[in-house]
Amino acid sequence: MTPNPSSITKKAARIIVAAFAVCLFAAAAFSQTQSTAADLSGTVVDPNGAVVAGATITAKQIATGTTRTTVSKSDGTYQLIGLPAGAYEISAEAATFKKVVISPVRLTVGQSADLTVKLEIGTPDAVVTVSGSDAELVETTKTTVSTTIEQARIENLPINERSATGFALTISTVGRDNGRPIGPAPTSGLNIGGQRGRSTLVQVDGADFTDNSINAARSTVSMEAVQEYQVTTNSYMPEFGRATGGIVNVVTKRGGNNFHGNVFGFIRDKSIQARNAFAPIIDGDPNKKPAYTRTQYGGTFGGPIARDRSFFFLSIERRARHESGFFTGDIIGGATQSVTIGAPFLPVSQTFNGLTPAQAAFIQSTLMTNPSQAIAYAHLASVGSQTALNGGSTLINFLPGLGVPQGSVIGPRFLLSGVPVPLTRNTAGQFVAFRPLSQLQRVFPISEGSIFTSARFDQVLNDNNNLSVRLGYNPGTLTGIQDESQNQTMGQNDYSRTGIQQIKDFSFGASLTSVWPRNMLNELYVNYGRRDAKFDSAVPSIAHQIAGTGFVGSNPFSPVDRRENRIQVRDNITWAPKDHTVKFGVDLGTIYGTAKFELNFPGLFNFGSQSCSTLITGCTGPAFTPIQTYGLGFPSAFLQGFGDPNSSLTNKPMAFFAQDTWRIRRNLTLNYGVRYDIEFTKEYAPTPFRDPLTGISLSAADIQVAQDALNVTQGFPRDNNNWAPRFGFAWDARGNGKTVVRGALGLFYDHPLLAVSFNSNIGDGSQQQQATLLPIGGPSPTGLFNAFQVFHGTVCGVQGSNPAICGAAVTPGVASSAQYLFGYQRFNPGTFTGFGPILPFTLNVAKDFQYPEAVQGNLSIEQMIGKNMSLSASYIMVNAHHLGHPQDVNTVNTDNMRENFRRFAVNNPAFPGCTSQRRTLPRAIREPFDGGVLPDADGEQRALHRRYPRPDRGQQYDGRAVR
Repeated sequence: MTPNPSSITKKAARIIVAAFAVCLFAAAAFSQTQSTAADLSGTVVDPNGAVVAGATITAKQIATGTTRTTVSKSDGTYQLIGLPAGAYEISAEAATFKKVVISPVRLTVGQSADLTVKLEIGTPDAVVTVSGSDAELVETTKTTVSTTIEQARIENLPINERSATGFALTISTVGRDNGRPIGPAPTSGLNIGGQRGRSTLVQVDGADFTDNSINAARSTVSMEAVQEYQVTTNSYMPEFGRATGGIVNVVTKRGGNNFHGNVFGFIRDKSIQARNAFAPIIDGDPNKKPAYTRTQYGGTFGGPIARDRSFFFLSIERRARHESGFFTGDIIGGATQSVTIGAPFLPVSQTFNGLTPAQAAFIQSTLMTNPSQAIAYAHLASVGSQTALNGGSTLINFLPGLGVPQGSVIGPRFLLSGVPVPLTRNTAGQFVAFRPLSQLQRVFPISEGSIFTSARFDQVLNDNNNLSVRLGYNPGTLTGIQDESQNQTMGQNDYSRTGIQQIKDFSFGASLTSVWPRNMLNELYVNYGRRDAKFDSAVPSIAHQIAGTGFVGSNPFSPVDRRENRIQVRDNITWAPKDHTVKFGVDLGTIYGTAKFELNFPGLFNFGSQSCSTLITGCTGPAFTPIQTYGLGFPSAFLQGFGDPNSSLTNKPMAFFAQDTWRIRRNLTLNYGVRYDIEFTKEYAPTPFRDPLTGISLSAADIQVAQDALNVTQGFPRDNNNWAPRFGFAWDARGNGKTVVRGALGLFYDHPLLAVSFNSNIGDGSQQQQATLLPIGGPSPTGLFNAFQVFHGTVCGVQGSNPAICGAAVTPGVASSAQYLFGYQRFNPGTFTGFGPILPFTLNVAKDFQYPEAVQGNLSIEQMIGKNMSLSASYIMVNAHHLGHPQDVNTVNTDNMRENFRRFAVNNPAFPGCTSQRRTLPRAIREPFDGGVLPDADGEQRALHRRYPRPDRGQQYDGRAVR
């Protein structure tokens, strides 16, 4: 049942009310540290190093003029928590001492800085100014492993695409994820601590910026709008969760008391760069460069609306690309040899080309000892190569008993069946069925048009309350995406297989920071995000996957059309008594999404090498190459999805977290806390199903029984015990802030992909079905339904059958209600073919599913060397468990399958030869061809159709062939 917008609004309102209630009335939980701010603490001392109590410490943000004030305690310590990241002027005043001003002191996001303030004897009207560059800021309480990428690096590092991902890759513990950051199911693109790219959490100004369906990073902001990045790679505090890898925290720029902005532009063009070394030769000119232009341009502008009170910052950037992609697949496959055969073996001499050296040598060596085998082999190998490359063959067929009459030019027909090769084109003139490999595009266009807009507004409500609001809208379209869904290597994707991605990402975030009495701070965040993501292939059509050569046609996991709406409410309270910084909070959310996911609906054929004995009995020659099997129409498997592609998903994540920073002594700090996560994902009920082939009906209760027997379910089961304790220590070994030993250990839970929950619903064998066919038999219309027939177009007795090919023939094993799309090598995905002898695969989730978890730990030592350099050495450990992976929980029992088919076929009019009640297998394969000399027509057919059914015997299936 799909929730309506009004119910979503009501639920969101209840979540917000609950969040306020928790924040106002919670008595003793712990909170998050600042994900958008920093803490500053230290000690005020006199010239002799004695502590100074009662000193007034003021932090004034230079850009906005906003100030925060505190008073040093009896032991001289002070603490200012929740300061927005930026440059500050720190001043200290006390009776009988001169006023000290330290500027600029730069605080970065997530930092816990320690600053010792030294006062000089004198009158308060005297001012001592200290350069911020001379102040020592050492994080002696830090136990996480993190890196802050500040403005200097953002402005000066040459990062490709100028993205947060690119900056994170400059860190030694971060690598590029194997999964691509674009496509139907992208990842974050980052491998942190050896974890998957989907185990990385991205935040912008305290808001989760993760596409929860696939755990990918959403579109963030232009680099020009970023103040700094913080990348936490190990042992982060309980404020963060839903990730076992790392955290990328993005803080955007805010306006100040001065108007400022910039206009920027970057261009890369083929005229000012070298030719791509992987580009194919164009028009025979090795110096001709393929199209390549990449531009990024835009501007920013910020300033005051009311000085010291209201500020704004605007940013816009456009990225445009016009580049070239390359298909570098080997369409020849080493088949560069030829053999000419004439009298006395053939009545007309003809040259069989498209042979590998090993194939040519086999034909020549076998021609004198076993001419019939050599001639049959030469025909099959050469015709396979020619048809694969050109969509037809110029050879004359001299093999009797095949689909192409003996003595006829083969032309644009399949040799085995005689059916025309389906060279079907769409309205744009592009092939959408069989594609001659010689006509695949070697160079094809890649384009991008993306816009990144951001508007931030900051308001000082009063001395104790600050409001920030940010809006973002990022639309974009990218074409020419290289597909890797089938583990193919780059360059093997034909243009038809490349993807088109369309994204519309809208975000709204608001935060209210309030300073309360007794050194308390409250942070309230309310965020809304909406992401529309569409993905389709450049030429939607049947997919052909030819091993070692290329991948053409649709991505099997497209088209995808998703929308995800997310509401997040997060509140943190920080309390800083004498030796503690206690933090407690709650994170509540509602996620609602809809999706249209056509899993394998376009259909796909796999082609691999085939032993020559599969077509020629007793053949000992080299295997036919994948290219040749493609041209012969001999697939190794066919797969297509059917059913309803539409579904919805909901989730209500909830987290409570607690932590304390306890400074036991001036040089020893303990960080400890706990986090609890739970997600109330949507629960799905089984759907009844009726198989159109067998007429077997299964009720929802029947399907539930089957799921219980296999210990699987639809959707994620609730995982209620995700308690994550964490502990760390920091020891200032010499008490001078120059040598710090740190260590931490904790448990971290991941956020599973909501798409898995969605897929387990629609991919349940009832709402969506997956038909799998093997090449058991041949293209004969009356053979048991198999992959040959779908590829050749010899499926008969169903809607869309070709009367010229079928006549009165009926193909057993396929539902008559199915609709075959003749000329397109697939079926209408809305009319299921029936399960038949091959069971479908489903995408259920194990009932004992547990959220992935990881134990993270680190032990490090840092030594300051002078003012601007430190040396550190760290041991980092990540030990992950319960990582999601596919598992076959219902392996095929071939004995039961044979018995099921016997019970289905016995005395069935469609199987007139199956009348025995005995558990014996029907004879379905013709007598083997023993070679020697060319036999008669019937004998030759036995040779070439060794695995094909014989229509006049009515014995079409041998269950032993199903694996």
